[in-house]
Amino acid sequence: MSEPETAPETAQPEAASTETITVNVAEFEALKREAQEWKERCMRSQAEFDNVRKRLRKEADEAGTRAVARAMKPVLTEMDNLGRALAAAAAPEAFAEFAQGVSMISENLRTGLVGQGLEEVPAEGVFDPAVHEVIAEQEDASVVKGTILQVHRTGWRFREQLVRSAQVVVAKPPAPAP
Repeated sequence: MSEPETAPETAQPEAASTETITVNVAEFEALKREAQEWKERCMRSQAEFDNVRKRLRKEADEAGTRAVARAMKPVLTEMDNLGRALAAAAAPEAFAEFAQGVSMISENLRTGLVGQGLEEVPAEGVFDPAVHEVIAEQEDASVVKGTILQVHRTGWRFREQLVRSAQVVVAKPPAPAP
């Protein structure tokens, strides 16, 4: 039977190594240059990473600013129209035109919001606590308890995110007669 082969000894780092290594000056200088090159590469990579991170953050901020500006443009147009309607309302004989102008502004604002991706929260039928907020209850025997009777404020959602809940008045059964 033969003896098992032993792997060559590998140098294990020791806390206090007393081993001395001899390297010629040219090899030492070459290793020193190589270490300096790696250090510079590492520093350049870190700086490049920092620059990319800063650029991406700046681009994200700019994209957000552009999105808000794009969304506000139709609102500002309708604010101008509302100002003109209010100025026209100063003349009492112009009330019908004023009412028509305000209706048009309301419809334009609604269209602008929908065009930006917002959608109205449906507010008919039965109360849904996920998208409706009850602001009052009203006695009504003709409908089921919790049925929405009136919408005080329209609710809006952007994609799957609820922007604001609809404020509603819901039905409750009449109080029993004493």
